[in-house]
Amino acid sequence: MNKGFTLAEVLITLGIIGIVAAITLPNLIQSSFEKRTVSILRETQSILSQAIRMAEEENGDVSGWGFKGGMDPNESQTIMNYLKPHMKIAVDCGFTNKKRCIPDAKYKFLNGGYWDNYTTTKMHYAIKLLNGSSIWIRSADNIDIAADTYITFFIDINGPSLPNTIGKDLFSFKYSKGGLKPSGTPETNRENTCNLKNNGWGCAYYVLQNQNMNYLHK
Repeated sequence: MNKGFTLAEVLITLGIIGIVAAITLPNLIQSSFEKRTVSILRETQSILSQAIRMAEEENGDVSGWGFKGGMDPNESQTIMNYLKPHMKIAVDCGFTNKKRCIPDAKYKFLNGGYWDNYTTTKMHYAIKLLNGSSIWIRSADNIDIAADTYITFFIDINGPSLPNTIGKDLFSFKYSKGGLKPSGTPETNRENTCNLKNNGWGCAYYVLQNQNMNYLHK
């Protein structure tokens, strides 16, 4: 006499599998997202560093590009004119078509607040790279110029897609005479703490330094 599973046994087994999947799948998805974020951020930092180096070889040091501060969109245009030939760009959103590159909405802070950002203003120039990340930039403000810092870069590792949160998929860098520096370095003295109680601006340095995003789980 052949023995088989009863319908009740099959349903119970499927229920157990479903429960296990419901518990483990979100963790697997989150782990995959974090690993991809680390990889894309490293790659995009390298692309930017190389583009700046090549632009300086052609046009002289960034400090001599004529920046006066004030986050002038004309200066942002100059920056991109110099950098774009040295990057593989999928979409050039410029100043007016940024919805294809970055979300048309406020970014969230890690601590749950919202950044009253300037993504829709004319001072930011946006592009999307072939690796899926978006970069939007502005020339420096007067305080940055006084500190020999000339460009602020914002990198969203997955463009307009969620979660649109600083420290999760949005990170910032600044370029000065010392090179391209992620926000959160000990030298920046600005938001260098990366944890869920803060806004997330200091997390670029954490991710690149530690090669993980463990601060999301503390």
